[in-house]
Amino acid sequence: MVSQVTNFRSMPEPLPDFDRSLGFIVSDISRLLRAEFNRRVRGHGLTRPQWLLLYYVARQPGASQSELAEMLQLEKITVSRQAARLERTGWLVRDDHTRDGRAYRLRLAPRAARVIMELAGVSEKLREDAMAGLSSNRCAALIDDLQHIKSNLLGFENRGQLRPPFGSHEQN
Repeated sequence: MVSQVTNFRSMPEPLPDFDRSLGFIVSDISRLLRAEFNRRVRGHGLTRPQWLLLYYVARQPGASQSELAEMLQLEKITVSRQAARLERTGWLVRDDHTRDGRAYRLRLAPRAARVIMELAGVSEKLREDAMAGLSSNRCAALIDDLQHIKSNLLGFENRGQLRPPFGSHEQN
């Protein structure tokens, strides 16, 4: 059996330092926060995706499932199924849309409003724990900087300036 050895010396440039890459850091932090949040709220009987949907409904009462799917960057069917589950278990109310008979407007059921406040407290405590060791000024500056980056990225999207997907053959 012949083994092939890759000659890394022939690579044109060294690999990027992924430990210092914004995208990798943000992705890792997001994954770790999700896992820890799920661990902390396991006893509430809600998954993180369910909590997120309830949170977005609390922020936008009366939003349609399509609007929520766009906000959450999910498929409409995913939000529809999740909303149906949450309605069956008494967390959410789906009202018929006045102008579109196929659509629903979502609002929190009374029990959900209480739990949202409790889970928001869990989320706040997790943020505090995650930022332990950083001064309040550094925490505020970090959030400000991340909001600025988010705003930049939303600006690209709104102006249609996002680059084509990696590996596509489209030209700018």
